[in-house]
Amino acid sequence: MADTQTLPAFPWSAPYTIPREFYRDGFTAFQKKYVLRRSYVMMALFAVLFVSFVISAVNDPSNRLAYFLMVLCLAAIFMLWYNPRKQRRMVLEAVRELEGTEYTACCDGNVLRIRIRQSEEESERIPESRIMLASAYVQAFDRFYLVCDGKKMFYILPKTAPETPAPQLPEEPEPET
Repeated sequence: MADTQTLPAFPWSAPYTIPREFYRDGFTAFQKKYVLRRSYVMMALFAVLFVSFVISAVNDPSNRLAYFLMVLCLAAIFMLWYNPRKQRRMVLEAVRELEGTEYTACCDGNVLRIRIRQSEEESERIPESRIMLASAYVQAFDRFYLVCDGKKMFYILPKTAPETPAPQLPEEPEPET
């Protein structure tokens, strides 16, 4: 990707948490990069259609289809405006459940690996996330990195994580494939 940053290579980090405002700012940037541009283009298209239907309705006031299509265009414009805001609100509500969750991460320059820190008594192991940096979009903010794995997933990595190595984390077994 042309405008992507590079992540520094670092060993496993000390456990860290991600503040809610990092998620808010990161998801807003993710939406600007991948969602909002398309929404704005579609809103402009529906606005042009709306204007053409208004002209059609003015020329022929008995044209009920033009009135129906005007309402349909307005509804589409509203949905294109509202859905990204609804998505942001839903993501931030889901993040509330993750508050206090500890993560560890490491980067070898090619792959960013992120693990959720689990206690020993938890029977179900959550697999680590692996992001291939060659195909990822990385944006640096003042206090964190936004790492986008295509248009489907985004990760927040605080800038303090690479700076704070873990004392000695036990290696988790590789997942069976």
